[in-house]
This record gives sequence, C-alpha cells and structure tokens, in this order.
Amino acid sequence: MPKVSVVIPSYNCAQYLAEAVDSVLAQTYRDFEIVVVDDGSKDNTEEVARPYGSKIQYLQQENRGLPGARNTGIKASSGEYIALLDADDSWFPEKLARQIPEFADPEVGLVYSDLRVVYDNGEVVPSFLSSRPLAASGFVFDRVLQSGFIIPSSVILRRSCVEQVGLFDESMRSQEDVEMWLRVCLRWKVKLVAEPLVNRRQRAGALTENDDLRTAYHIKLFQKVLEIPGLSAENRQRIHRRLANSYFERGYYCLHQGKIAECRKSLRSSLQYDWRNPGALRSLVASYLPRPLLARMKRLRTGSKSNA
Repeated sequence: MPKVSVVIPSYNCAQYLAEAVDSVLAQTYRDFEIVVVDDGSKDNTEEVARPYGSKIQYLQQENRGLPGARNTGIKASSGEYIALLDADDSWFPEKLARQIPEFADPEVGLVYSDLRVVYDNGEVVPSFLSSRPLAASGFVFDRVLQSGFIIPSSVILRRSCVEQVGLFDESMRSQEDVEMWLRVCLRWKVKLVAEPLVNRRQRAGALTENDDLRTAYHIKLFQKVLEIPGLSAENRQRIHRRLANSYFERGYYCLHQGKIAECRKSLRSSLQYDWRNPGALRSLVASYLPRPLLARMKRLRTGSKSNA
C-alpha cells in the first residue's frame, strides 16, 4: 500500500496534464500512487494519459465537476495520506518530502504550503502567501473564515481526517475547497510549510474571476458552514458576519448588473445578519433610484477612483 495517494482531477486539461503528472513522478519522496480522474473531458486527455501505463491509475467518468472528480479519486485511492493536485498545476520536486514529515503530530489532519502563481501572460508571483497574513499553523478555523489561504494543489490530507469530516460537497461549483477546509479545521490542526512548493497556473476566465459565481457561492459556502456540527456561539457569530458581507457583495453586484429584485433581496438578507452594515443600507437605498441617475453616479465614482 502506498503512503501517499496523489489525486489529479482533469477536465479538458490535456495540454497541462503531462506537466502535472511528470512533476509527481519527479518527487524525491517515492512512496506514492497517482490517480488521474478524467471528468468527462472532450479533448485528448486520454491520449496524454495512455503512455504513462501502469505509472498512473486512469479513471474516466461523466462530467461531475471538480469536487466530484476529486471524490472519485479519493475513493479509488489507498494511501494513508491524500495529496491533491489540479491538472493545470505542478509541484516542486521536494514537495512530498517537505510535507509528509509534518504528520508526525497525530493532531494534524492537513498540511499545506506556499506556492508560486503563474499567469498566462508570463507574470509570476513568487509567493502567494505573502499577501495572506492570516496563513498559519494550528487550529485555524477562524482564520480560514476570514481569508482563503489554503489552495488545493498545496494540500495533503490524512485519510482518517477525510473519513471523519467527509468528502467534498458535490453541490458546490465554487468554494467547495474552502467548505472542506473549514470542516477539517474545526476538528484538526493544520500545518503550514512556509515555502513555495507548487506552481499554480492562473488561467484567464477561471471560476475565481467570475463575479457572478463567486458572489453566489460565497453565500452558499457560509450557509453550508452554519450546518457543521459542533459550532460554538462565537463561531456562529463570525459566520453570520461573513454571511452579512457576502449578501452585501452579492447585492452590490446585482445592483450594477440591473438585477434589482435579487439585489434588494440580498441586501435585506445582509441587514438581517448585520443591521449595522452601512454599505448594505446605502446600496438598498440606491436600488430605488432611477437607473440613469444610478449609472451616472457609478461613472462619477469610477472616474474619481481613476484620478486618485
């Protein structure tokens, strides 16, 4: 039985998949298996995977989305630890060797690392976590509520931890990773290896850049988190504040997209969770202004920001 199972979900990522697989095969830590899950790809993913033969376990399924593909890989794997790698990312050769020893502490359920961000235009951000001051080790539930600093391709999970908290929520098209980390962090310690061990490719048009999905799924995320058993009163208060802010962001987005009914509903929900939110109140009032006046105010605000 391998010590580590590396799960690589792939959907139309044939052009990147070989780089991801090769980065695992180049690891200095050698006790691993690789499970590639082709999530209903329409490109030549199978042709890329076939030459690896017995070096990988290659699974195909109808498209179920990223959380569904990860879950398929986890269920098919057998390692004591589960390492996640998105098909368009890659690892530094020493990644597993640096992270696996951190599980010597039996209370640690998840180990993550810093990463480099590589953009399509060639720009490279050498340290993702340099802009995430809340990233830390220990019991970090409250910190993860406030900031997204755990990225899937940097994560290794203890299998017993996954068995306790459950798999990825397949109803989530976005933020499914954060929802999973919060379930983990409520019960387990995490460990940060504070050096870049992953190349994360940031492609144009990624879900993280889609404001419609992002604002909608932030609300769904915190609604789901409220359902986690064992939350303290303090936890619930913090989640309510995040919900208030998420409803405000959704309402503000809908206001400027002309989705007035949804805008007002979201802003009222924001005020129900935190009636002291002045931005939500101002935006709710603005939603009753004539559209030409609202558009003019937006242009003036945009102009003042660009001249600042």
